[in-house]
Amino acid sequence: MAKNILQTQLDDDETEFISKTALKRDSKKIQAFGKSIGDLSIDQIKSFDLPDAVFNAITEYKSLKSNAAKNRQVQYLGKLLREIDLTQAYQQMDQLKNGSQIEIRKNHIVESWRDKLIQDKEALTKLINEFPHIDRQLIRQLIQNAIKEKKDSKPPKFYRQIFRYLKEQIV
Repeated sequence: MAKNILQTQLDDDETEFISKTALKRDSKKIQAFGKSIGDLSIDQIKSFDLPDAVFNAITEYKSLKSNAAKNRQVQYLGKLLREIDLTQAYQQMDQLKNGSQIEIRKNHIVESWRDKLIQDKEALTKLINEFPHIDRQLIRQLIQNAIKEKKDSKPPKFYRQIFRYLKEQIV
C-alpha cells in the first residue's frame, strides 16, 4: 500500500482507496461547518438536535476570545462532528441560510405589488384576478388613502398597511 493512501472497508468486502489529502479536505469542510454552526445563535444551535458533547463544544467555542483557542476548539469540534451523521444538520443549515433569502424574495414581490397598485389603477384588476380572495373594498380604500397621504406629504401609514395586508393575503 502506498504511503499517501488509506484503505477503508466497504460493506460488500470491496476495498476503496481514499487519499490522505481527500480525508484532510473532508476534515477541513467539517471543521468549517462546525465553525459556521458556532456562529449561529444559541436557539438556532439547539434546533440542530446535536449530541450534548457537540453542543457543549459549540458553547465553549462561543465563549472563547483568543483566536488560537478558537482554532483548537474548532479542530476538536470537527473531531466530534466527524463521528456523527451530519446529513440532517447540513439540510437544516441550508434551510437557515436560504430561509432568509426566500423571505426577502417574498417581501420584494409584495413591495412590487404595492408600488404597482399605487401607480397604476389597472394593477388592482390584475391583483384581484390573480388573488380573488382579497377584500376589494379594503384594498381600494388603502390605496386611495396611500395616494392621498403621499400627495399631502404625510407619513406613510397606509402605504405600510397595504404592505402588511398584501403580505398576509399573498404570501
